[in-house]
Amino acid sequence: MAVGVGAADRLLPVVFSRLPEELSMWLSVLSLACAPISGEGGKETGDTGDTGKVDAWPCADDEGEVTGVVTVDGELPRAAYVEAYVDRESVARVDVSSADGSYAMCLAEGTYTFAAFSAGCDDSSWADVVAREVVTVDLEIDSDCDTIDKPNLYLYPSQPTRTTVRVEVDPRQRIFASEPPYERGWRGVAMPDGRFVTHKGPAPFLFYEATLLPRQVTSFQRHEGWCLDAEPLEAVYGMAAILERYGFNAAEVDDFVEGWRFDLPRAGAYTVYPQLDVDDVAGLRIDPPLPVERLWLLVADSGVCDSALPEPAVFEFDRSGPHAVEWGVALVDVIK
Repeated sequence: MAVGVGAADRLLPVVFSRLPEELSMWLSVLSLACAPISGEGGKETGDTGDTGKVDAWPCADDEGEVTGVVTVDGELPRAAYVEAYVDRESVARVDVSSADGSYAMCLAEGTYTFAAFSAGCDDSSWADVVAREVVTVDLEIDSDCDTIDKPNLYLYPSQPTRTTVRVEVDPRQRIFASEPPYERGWRGVAMPDGRFVTHKGPAPFLFYEATLLPRQVTSFQRHEGWCLDAEPLEAVYGMAAILERYGFNAAEVDDFVEGWRFDLPRAGAYTVYPQLDVDDVAGLRIDPPLPVERLWLLVADSGVCDSALPEPAVFEFDRSGPHAVEWGVALVDVIK
């Protein structure tokens, strides 16, 4: 028997009322996670479709063609891409040929900033380009740079909430690892217990790693901190104790230990400098907004502990009401 639209609408509440409460909640959450966010339909600026490539020939009459060769540490790259920026926003991207390192891109006439990237940590040369007719721009990638490692971001709204999160970095920085996949931002449902649900399922937190510029590394405070004269695993637990003092909960501290217990390189002594003001290095834009407390640990190999290093005053984070927290680690002077 066919059921009309109106009848189906009347049946749905009855069907859902018979589902177990947990299943009903997850169906609602998944419907929110998969629904388009208002005002974000269609492709974003600079979207190049599924291939990530821009057709470079023939260019339209009102476009210029930019071509060149990309090298990584003086060698041809195994995998790389070039991006064009306007006012710090990526507007186009094209893959680099693995055969000869070449690329070509068609762009509307105008002024752009170009950079090249490869897998993992890298630091590209940058070039300001005026696109008209045919322009040649060669780019070099330095594969060694500092990074912010394994930041874990936890969102705690008062109820399941459709949420967009973006990490705002300098165009010369790059987010090179993330989970769930970053894809120009995370979109999903933030749960009161800290999980973030996307169309691919729930994640316990939002994870990313990003490159750091030299000026950002030198701007970190090194006036106050702690020295851990310990083996790597013992040092990890020492840093976990620091997180506890700032108010991170047991699950968040366990995530820290799990993330670093096998990955902290050996050092003569670990000097740990807390960084509480990191928005200029990697800003967070959460919509709808949540107050955010952030702690990055700058970890350096000091060789031996400096007894004159003053310890910082620690004030526990305010975690009342809806909020977000983040921890992360930057390994420098070592420690790679």
